[in-house]
Amino acid sequence: MSLGSNIKIFRKKLGLTQEELASRLCVTSQAVSKWESEAGLPDTAQIVPLAKALSVSTDSLFGIDSDDYDKEFAREIIFEADSIRDNGNQKEGAVAAADYLAEKCEENPFNYGIHMRYVQSVAHMSRFFSMGNLSDDEAEKWHAYVKAAENRALYIFRYSNDSELVDKCHYALAWIYWHDKEYEKGREHIKELPSISNNMLQETINSYYAYVEKGLDGWRASVRDNLQNFVRAINKQLVYGAEAHMWECPLEETVSFCKWAVSVIEQFMQNEKMKAHCQGFYRDTVKYFVAAYLRNGKAKEAAAAWKNLTLKISEYVEFCDNIRKMPETSAVSEFGEKAAQNMNHYTKEFAESKEAFMLGQLKSWCSGKDFAEFEKLI
Repeated sequence: MSLGSNIKIFRKKLGLTQEELASRLCVTSQAVSKWESEAGLPDTAQIVPLAKALSVSTDSLFGIDSDDYDKEFAREIIFEADSIRDNGNQKEGAVAAADYLAEKCEENPFNYGIHMRYVQSVAHMSRFFSMGNLSDDEAEKWHAYVKAAENRALYIFRYSNDSELVDKCHYALAWIYWHDKEYEKGREHIKELPSISNNMLQETINSYYAYVEKGLDGWRASVRDNLQNFVRAINKQLVYGAEAHMWECPLEETVSFCKWAVSVIEQFMQNEKMKAHCQGFYRDTVKYFVAAYLRNGKAKEAAAAWKNLTLKISEYVEFCDNIRKMPETSAVSEFGEKAAQNMNHYTKEFAESKEAFMLGQLKSWCSGKDFAEFEKLI
């Protein structure tokens, strides 16, 4: 895209008229019109003020791809941060992961993937730093984390053209503000997120275009990717529902909901191309199922559900072991890039670390006596 075209695109994105942009720069609207029509160019001294007025970087202004960052390196950093988060005490792990990501953000200022994950890490921390239950010192430290998350999210909003990164930051900030009881702030970010309410989604028609453009194989890949996205969205709602039931609802209601949710996820997993987008949700749904039993003094029932879960995890590890034997390009072609990455990481050691982390969570959620009995049974 040319400089003139970019000026026009960024101006309209901000909802500015040519006159309003000109006013910000102390130039005439005719000058802005000439820039956008390529009849003239801004003076070099105006480039930085122009970029600031449009809330973009000078690189973006000249059409340099601002999202051309090392995505593989970002994935490696995120995987390491997740390992730190899930190692040991939940709260300490969450803080350590955020601190690690903050350090990597400083070392890699243009890697938007790492910045986005920092925002998500603070959202994860927010469940342990509920406002009203903090000392003055803790509140001050928490506000520093929130401010850093807001700044890193704003950086992505301004300079990244990757809608997925932008959506993830809006989503994370909405969670942070929910835990901080700043509901109006949170709703402003919720408004920016896509919604399934009108059912006019790009996924529902993309596969038809994929068939025309890429033939039958392209259509198959598009349908697979669409279903994976839909499955992830449904599974997330099921997990959130299970968590809320565990904390707020009677045991009978919680058990009924969780059993139904697990049956839905198991049905999705009948299709092996959906497994990678179900396993984590399945694991967490059962975890809340187990927690509900423990919190109601039913260690025997909790142990039975846990044993079934570990069996399912072992089966998935074996499945992933077989997929890792495939050439990487074949795995990506067959299952999609995100699924292939998930299965590549899902080793026996990774599964064991997840199980240990969940046991730590369960121990913190119920009485010591009930958990001790549960431990003997598993």
